[in-house]
Amino acid sequence: MNNEADIKELNDRFTKVKDEIAGILTSEKEDSFFAQAAKLVTLQLETYDKLTDGSFYELDEAAMKANNDELYNWKLEANYEDSFVNPTKAANVYGDKGQIIALLAEKLVFGNTHIFNNRKERYVIAIELFLEIYNLYKEGADVDAWKKAIKDHQTKYIDLIAMEAIHRQYDPDNHKVTEILNKVKPGDYRFLYLYGLPVSDNEVRTAKFIDSLSDSDLTAMAGTLTKGYRKGFEVMGVDFDKKKSVCIYYNVGFEKMVKTAAEQFKEMGLASTFLVTSGAENKQSDFDHKQDMALYLDEAFVDTYLSAFRKAYESIKDKVRSHGGPAAIEIFGERDFAPVRKKEAPAFDEKQRPLYASLINKAALLRTQFLPGEERSFAIIAYPVPEIGDKFEQIFADTVKVNTLPREKYQKIQQAIIDALDLGDHAVIKGMNGNKTELTVSFHELKNPEKETNFENCLDDVNIPLGEVFTSPVLKGTNGLLHVKEVFINGLKYTDLSFTVKDGMVTDYSCGNFENPADGKKLVDDEIMKNHESLAMGEFAIGTNTVAYVMGIKHDIQAKLPILIAEKTGPHFAFGDTCYSHSEDHAVFNPDGKEIIARDNEVSSLRKDDPEKAYFGCHTDITVPYNELGEITVYGKNGYQKTIIKDGKFVLEGTQELNEALEELN
Repeated sequence: MNNEADIKELNDRFTKVKDEIAGILTSEKEDSFFAQAAKLVTLQLETYDKLTDGSFYELDEAAMKANNDELYNWKLEANYEDSFVNPTKAANVYGDKGQIIALLAEKLVFGNTHIFNNRKERYVIAIELFLEIYNLYKEGADVDAWKKAIKDHQTKYIDLIAMEAIHRQYDPDNHKVTEILNKVKPGDYRFLYLYGLPVSDNEVRTAKFIDSLSDSDLTAMAGTLTKGYRKGFEVMGVDFDKKKSVCIYYNVGFEKMVKTAAEQFKEMGLASTFLVTSGAENKQSDFDHKQDMALYLDEAFVDTYLSAFRKAYESIKDKVRSHGGPAAIEIFGERDFAPVRKKEAPAFDEKQRPLYASLINKAALLRTQFLPGEERSFAIIAYPVPEIGDKFEQIFADTVKVNTLPREKYQKIQQAIIDALDLGDHAVIKGMNGNKTELTVSFHELKNPEKETNFENCLDDVNIPLGEVFTSPVLKGTNGLLHVKEVFINGLKYTDLSFTVKDGMVTDYSCGNFENPADGKKLVDDEIMKNHESLAMGEFAIGTNTVAYVMGIKHDIQAKLPILIAEKTGPHFAFGDTCYSHSEDHAVFNPDGKEIIARDNEVSSLRKDDPEKAYFGCHTDITVPYNELGEITVYGKNGYQKTIIKDGKFVLEGTQELNEALEELN
């Protein structure tokens, strides 16, 4: 917004909402949502003034923490049950309008990020929506009028939202996070409070620990990520020299490492953009609001949404095309979270479920029009946070070891596994020790085995740590039951998770998280099936990182390991797209020079005729750990049979060295 008239109009709107908020403070009962909301907005406005005149940056850490706690008071776990962000509380007070009250409360709290990132217009329109609903409340309007106001608002401003989202991810110019990283100094942790994100003791302790590491340790940790990122381009045969930017994903507390990584990327010729999250977010609140879009999602909104994002991509299409992809630093070890499903929370109806799945898929297809899959790469690495327990520092050191295992050793061992697999046409996987898995996975036919392979030899590049061989199965003939007794997926803990597969497609699924099986099915439907009626088995892999497996057992954190590490600690199966989605026609080769030909399946092969039917827009890995693995045996023509793993141990010739780490458990 550079036009003087537009700036004046925005400032006038800003002044107007401030005056109206002041009026609500004096006219509404103190315990009402509207009075409490006006109080929060008043605090936000005071904070905005301090950020604008610079006085906020002069506060000490204790004052910044107090401000952060007050801004996020509604979402603190201790206060959440009695907060209007909680749909149950909102419904108890406001009845059928409770979902909209909770949505408004969530939007107002999210306004914290707008004021800290100088997104003044985004902040003003959020307050204007609140005031519009307040006026409807005073007029006694019915819930349909409230819903119309919400939908009109979302539709009216989706262009602005899309533009900000795309620029934040792909445009390195004038990035707010760069200013924050420049404020990182030893012993001074005030920078944690400059994002407008919630900050808990966990983030502070993380920052202090990262600060305590030597420069050489930080350089090595950042180098594992940045070198792996660059190596990914080499492995995938993508021209790195054409790339000008990278997006670093990270959690609050890792700034010193991120700053080092950004400097290393700069030396490679890449400018950095940043997407920052906080582990202090209230996970139950996030779960409650996961389907807020149900209040306004319809086909018209899908069209408007996609049109807005197309315009946003077009606005910086050259920067998008020269973008390399994400370099992500994930975290693990946070406190267990078992979601509570609330009937008061918004939920997609039967018409909206496939509509939302279609929206996600179409959004991914839209991105590939501006940044084709075969022109990008990525790298992901994970580290624990202090919340994991008293052994945090030892677990962190062990994780660094896991992330830096010798490439040459594993390349040779994994090649032995691939050679055995390539002689077969299917594998049988069976569980043990209470694991009910019994699956048959079909492989592609190799027409030229001297030059072709079905499995990728996955080392220390994109998916760090190393330690797996994987393929895209042939769906026909891939049948059976996948079961795991306990697993964490995307921050949620599942018990007795199971999937039934027929010709590679999921036909049934369940989990034991709730007394009512229907609630468990709904959880899997929302979080793993992503509202699709069925998903294909997009990947079958055998993990070889027994060192990571032993780390999990030794520290009793096996269930807390992120899928990035957990997938290397046994066979895993992914439902959704293949690992080569949107880049199937791009030839990929293993270190031995053989082309990996299993880049497609019967679903993804539809992409040339009907791309929307070829992709699901999701890919979720589920691992069977070694101690639940009875066997993996490959079968082929003329009676060929080779067992790779038996009773949780590697038995194939050339792989027994992997069992050395397992001996530590005896």
